[in-house]
Amino acid sequence: MNSQPKAKDGWYAVYTYPKAEKQAYSKLQAMGAESFLPLQTVERQWSDRKRKIEVPLFPNYIFVKTTSERRFELLEIRELVRFISFEGRPVAIPEQQIAAIRQIVTQPGEIVKEVFDYKMGQKVRIDAGHLQGVEGYVVKKNGAERLVIQIEALRQSISVDLAASSLTRVP
Repeated sequence: MNSQPKAKDGWYAVYTYPKAEKQAYSKLQAMGAESFLPLQTVERQWSDRKRKIEVPLFPNYIFVKTTSERRFELLEIRELVRFISFEGRPVAIPEQQIAAIRQIVTQPGEIVKEVFDYKMGQKVRIDAGHLQGVEGYVVKKNGAERLVIQIEALRQSISVDLAASSLTRVP
C-alpha cells in the first residue's frame, strides 16, 4: 500500500501583470482556488469628474492558498506571472499575516490621540484590537506616529493608526 501524504495548503504571493489583478482574481475564483485580493477605495480625479474606485492595496500582487502540486496549474492563468520566490522556492505567507491584511482592509485603525513614547524604527507588537499579535515598526508622519506592518515576501508596507496603549515593545 503506497499512500503519499497529502500536500499541505499554504498562502503564497503571486506577481501579476500590471493592472491585471482583478482579472487574475476572477479566474482564480472560477477555478475554485482560494485567493485574496486586498482592495482599498481611493478617490481619483479625471478632467471632468471625481470618482471613488477600488484599487489593489499591493499593486501587481495577489495571494493564493494552494499546494505545491497545484502552483503550476495556476500559472496557466495568463495574468499571473510567477510566485514570489527566494532561492528558487516560493515563499509561504503566514496565515497570521493574511488575517492581519484582511483586518486592515475591512476595519480601519484607530486615530492616535496621545503622544507615543516609542522611537522611530522600534519594533512593537499589537496587544489589543483586531490586529492583536501582529508585529511591526513605528514610523513618523505628519506629527503622528503609525505602526508599519512589513510583509516580508512583498517587501512592501501598510500603515495603520493605533493607540499607544495597545502596543508593547519587542526586544
